[in-house]
Amino acid sequence: MYRVLIVDDEPAIRKGIASIIDWEKEGMQAEDHYANGKEAMDALDRSPCDILITDIKMPIIDGIELMEQALKRYPSIKVIMISNYSDFEYVKEGMRLGAVDYLLKLTLKQEDLLSVLRRCISMLEKEQKLEREMNDYQEGAIYLERKKVEHEIKRLIVQERSPELPMIWAPHWLEKTYDCIYLMLDHAEEWRENQGYLYVNVLLEDLQEDFYNKIDTGMALIVSETGMFLILPDNNGESEQELLQWKDSVEKQWNISTSIGLVRKKGKECIIQGYMQSKSACHRRFFEGLGKLYIMDGAKKEAEIKDAEIDSENVLTSFYELIRNGDPVSSAIEIVLKRWNSGDLNPEQVQQEACSLLKGVYDLYEDSGILLSEQHDQLKRTETLEQLVSLLIFHLEEITKPFIPKLPNNGQDGQLITKALEYIAANYRENLTLQSVAEYVHLSRSYFSLFFKKHTGRNFIDYLIDLRIREAKRQLTQNDSRIYDVAKAAGFKDVKYFSKVFKKVAGSTPHEYREKHHKKRMSID
Repeated sequence: MYRVLIVDDEPAIRKGIASIIDWEKEGMQAEDHYANGKEAMDALDRSPCDILITDIKMPIIDGIELMEQALKRYPSIKVIMISNYSDFEYVKEGMRLGAVDYLLKLTLKQEDLLSVLRRCISMLEKEQKLEREMNDYQEGAIYLERKKVEHEIKRLIVQERSPELPMIWAPHWLEKTYDCIYLMLDHAEEWRENQGYLYVNVLLEDLQEDFYNKIDTGMALIVSETGMFLILPDNNGESEQELLQWKDSVEKQWNISTSIGLVRKKGKECIIQGYMQSKSACHRRFFEGLGKLYIMDGAKKEAEIKDAEIDSENVLTSFYELIRNGDPVSSAIEIVLKRWNSGDLNPEQVQQEACSLLKGVYDLYEDSGILLSEQHDQLKRTETLEQLVSLLIFHLEEITKPFIPKLPNNGQDGQLITKALEYIAANYRENLTLQSVAEYVHLSRSYFSLFFKKHTGRNFIDYLIDLRIREAKRQLTQNDSRIYDVAKAAGFKDVKYFSKVFKKVAGSTPHEYREKHHKKRMSID
């Protein structure tokens, strides 16, 4: 709706102009009327308009001065001059300043004013289109430049040969000081368990898009299932504050937590080093907690993290002895926890040692029937030492005591998984959860999660999403319901999330998928 301002010192003229046009029908509104140029300028400063209809002869500030000031402050405004005088000098001055047209009050007709108003709108629409095209072009050029740098940096990261494999092309700011940032999504395993791996993937893409929308200069690369590598020019030391503000905004917007490792570098040849060191700094979250910013300041470089063989024979001997003696698992864990807290091992080494301890205890209890490979995966996906220790204690306690419930044979296993799958098939459109299915088959949530993946090869939520996508495909090809209704009928509560996940799985948007299959059906008919 285009806003029109009417300015004339004669109330009858203002009311007359306002009454002869059906403003709403023409896509305009003309609610603001003023008696002189000063009042009009004050109104414009409060709320700019699109079209200004002004008398020339007025007190305080006349129409010519009003027009000059208005165009100076708001260059896109369209001005229509009206007057009782046919003085050529007024017309000449007004047209020189940029008026669209000049109308005489005494001979003013509805069709004449309407014609000029429509011309003004046409001019505004053309200018807005041109501005959009220019903005799109500029944004597209910036986007392509960033993608070009992204490709170059990914090439270096994959090769990990920075000195021998220089960047083919890089922006000038990489020759100066810049910040390398490794960002990790906290609680990623929980997100995957509850929402599916596609949700986490879509979330990282949303963060990348948000970075490019809000940060004028910099790069954002998705480098893992839960991590991003960001590069920001130093900007006289202000980049860290800019990063923290962006981190805070995305965490509030998506209700998430992130951890960040940061190291400052200079020169494009240091990008790989910056990537590795910022990643190492971010991994401190494993020992020191999630949601923080960790800065590698040179006092501790990644190369200084001990990777040498460490004599652990005494520690392991004591650990297994306590297990054999039937002492509390927590007591045995305390021995290795001292070693892990010493900082001699990095997170990956700690996770690997935890897996080895679990296997060693499993070997002592061969008849435990434990799903060891799944438990190893769980340990390797822990984000903090506290999580790892808690999970390891849980698994060790399950091994060292009779497992309940314990399935007597494969036949019973088959009946249980069939019962679970039939229940899922009947209820996947509802608010189905791992907990509710586990309760239905009378298993604990944690055991059912492992049990389900053992027999299906997939975790519960991804299996559920697959069923829902299959139903959405069926509905898209068999009826013309709205995408929102299709998503809801298939079990998705968020249509935006549904569309993104659908495109990830099917390779096209729901609308594109429907169009493609409608065309195929028509060609067959």
